[in-house]
Amino acid sequence: MSGKSVRLLLCITFMLRYQFSNSEFYDPCTHANGIDEDEAEAAVGSWPQNLNLTSVNRSHKCYVICILQYYNIVSTSGEITLGKYYDTGVIDEFAVAPKINLCRYKFRKEKDFCERMFAVFNCLRQDLLINS
Repeated sequence: MSGKSVRLLLCITFMLRYQFSNSEFYDPCTHANGIDEDEAEAAVGSWPQNLNLTSVNRSHKCYVICILQYYNIVSTSGEITLGKYYDTGVIDEFAVAPKINLCRYKFRKEKDFCERMFAVFNCLRQDLLINS
C-alpha cells in the first residue's frame, strides 16, 4: 500500500471515529451527572400493559435505556446485568433468566441499540405485568 493510500485510510478512519463518537448511536445518554430517582421512577415505574412499541418515540426509548444503564441494569454492550439482584434474592434468577433469554431472542434482529433494549425491557415488563 502506498503512503498516499495509508494517509487516506487513516483520514477516513479518523473522520468515521469522530462522527460515530459524537453520534447518538454510541452514547444517547445525556445524564452524566446522575439521574434523579423520582425522574427514573416516573419513566420506568408505572409501565403500561400492552404497550405498543411503535407508539413510543426513540428519544424516550433511549432515555429509559440510559436510566437502566445508570442503575447498572443494562450495560453499554446490551448485556442485562442483574447479578447483584440475583445475589441479594430480590430477583429469582431461575425464574427470570429464561424470560430474559426469550425476550433477547425475540428482538435479536433489531439493529438499533435503544430500540432493541427497550423492546427487551418491555417484553420483560409485560411478562411481569401478566404474571403478577
